Amino acid sequence: MSPSNQQFGHSAVSRRQLLKATCAAITAAGATTFLIGDERPPATTKPTLNVYKDYGWLRGFGVIPSWAARIEDAWGFYDGAKMREEVALARQAHANCIRVWIEFTAWFRDPEKITAHFMDAVAAVAENGMKVMPCLFNRWHDTQYDYGGTYLENIRPGWQGPHDYVKSLVTPLINDDRILMWDLCNEPTNTPQEVAWLSEIADTVRACGARQPITIGTPDGLPIIEAFASIVDVLCAHPYVHTEPALIDTIAGYQQLSQKLGKPLMANETIPGALDDAAHAEVARYYTKLLSAAGFGWMGWALREGQTISTRRDRFDANGINRQGFHPFFTKEGKLRPGSEFLMEKPKLRAPWEKG
Repeated sequence: MSPSNQQFGHSAVSRRQLLKATCAAITAAGATTFLIGDERPPATTKPTLNVYKDYGWLRGFGVIPSWAARIEDAWGFYDGAKMREEVALARQAHANCIRVWIEFTAWFRDPEKITAHFMDAVAAVAENGMKVMPCLFNRWHDTQYDYGGTYLENIRPGWQGPHDYVKSLVTPLINDDRILMWDLCNEPTNTPQEVAWLSEIADTVRACGARQPITIGTPDGLPIIEAFASIVDVLCAHPYVHTEPALIDTIAGYQQLSQKLGKPLMANETIPGALDDAAHAEVARYYTKLLSAAGFGWMGWALREGQTISTRRDRFDANGINRQGFHPFFTKEGKLRPGSEFLMEKPKLRAPWEKG
């Protein structure tokens, strides 16, 4: 999610700052970021479905259903009718993709039921004319109102439980055009432990026979993106800088890295939040324009006001304008936040499947 570990900005060090410091330390120490105790290189199977050279047309949102305070709530209390009602809002902004978060910690309570709920969510998005980008694990955590997901203590390369979860979701959809790509994890760090773990997860997805590309939703920071580059088909960034000049500089760094590694890059979570609607709209305007022009596209965090941290006005995070990260684009009444009406204008760039 890229918000900081502690909202309200009370002299807290943000998770983004900690990640950058970790990257610098690892780089300075010359530490490896490849597999632990495993000499196998990551799988190199090339995707053949929904493969694109760039993603300037990408336009969408991350979805946390409004009823969920934690990721387990989203699936344990899943409501198909409400899911359809909420994802339909994105079409007002001409979205063509929805990033759907799910987790092993939600699935293991009742694998059969949660798998069925996930498949229904895929259908709900597709029924509204959009592709789905499932995010299979979450490594972003808040210290006060945590959304849940996977914790460092649970990351044990070789443990088969999460692999069974991945297989149950991926296998039925390996040839399914509704899946734009598989996002293995939201905002991991580039420690050897996490790189090894996600290398195994990537191998599992490919072993299932998935034809769609693989990505990892990495937080801002070129060393983190590069650490996972050998695992993914599409590089991914989460830019959250707070000024237009800073975003221009950030985009230049992404372009250089993409060219260096020979892989396309996209932004599947971005645009800083704000309590002030006008400030949020101003940031959204230049973010969407610049990221689209750079060929990266954008997926805003998050779609609708709800219960989880950063989607509530009284539980904002520190990763926003004036350290007030209230991120939704739509209110709890289902209306675009004032000032964001420009998103209802028909975009110049259209998704490949929307052309003609």
